[in-house]
Amino acid sequence: MNRITTDEAYFAWFKSSLEKSKAFFYEHPSVFLSTTYLALSFSGLIYLYVLGRGVGVDIIKYLELVDFIMAFLATPTILYSSVVAIITSLITALLIKRHNKKQVKSEVHTEGWKSWIETYRMYYKINPLYLISCMILLLPSAYSIVVADLDAERILLGEGKTYQVDLVNPVSISEQPKLRFDHLKLVTETERFSFFYSVELKQVLLITRDNIASVQLASQGYDN
Repeated sequence: MNRITTDEAYFAWFKSSLEKSKAFFYEHPSVFLSTTYLALSFSGLIYLYVLGRGVGVDIIKYLELVDFIMAFLATPTILYSSVVAIITSLITALLIKRHNKKQVKSEVHTEGWKSWIETYRMYYKINPLYLISCMILLLPSAYSIVVADLDAERILLGEGKTYQVDLVNPVSISEQPKLRFDHLKLVTETERFSFFYSVELKQVLLITRDNIASVQLASQGYDN
């Protein structure tokens, strides 16, 4: 690789790398799909971790293998975050491309310390394709953290849908057996467990799914 000293050469490097990447993924599409799936699953785990921490329970500890693999599918927020991340990355790339064209047309060469601010000099040693790839992979996780914090706060404030849950077998709460819980907020569900936040008890209830007889949503019928 020749030494990069201008933005024009830097973007030429990006174009060359992009063409090579296209050819590689065209020949090995499974690598692209696997990487994307792994990134989304990781984002799903981050969402569940932050959400659980926000409401006071370690959700990750109760996950099984299938929950790890399907984390982002069970949480639509992750898919929304990924779409936003991709759109943000594309818009950023478009803005950078336009800025680069203006720099080339202006024929003004910045020198000295200003070149570190007005050009991409600080990134000349890093392949721009890697930077954009990292942005696409990391942004979903960043959005997941923000959304999980907001969802946890909303649950603690008692906002959203309210459920009533009837159980098959009673559970002990403060040494009192209970077969029904009212005023519950659904936190999340896994393969084996349902996590509800009790507005009355101010705590998260961990209920095995096979012990749930019915779930009633306010103003609707029963969901068995």
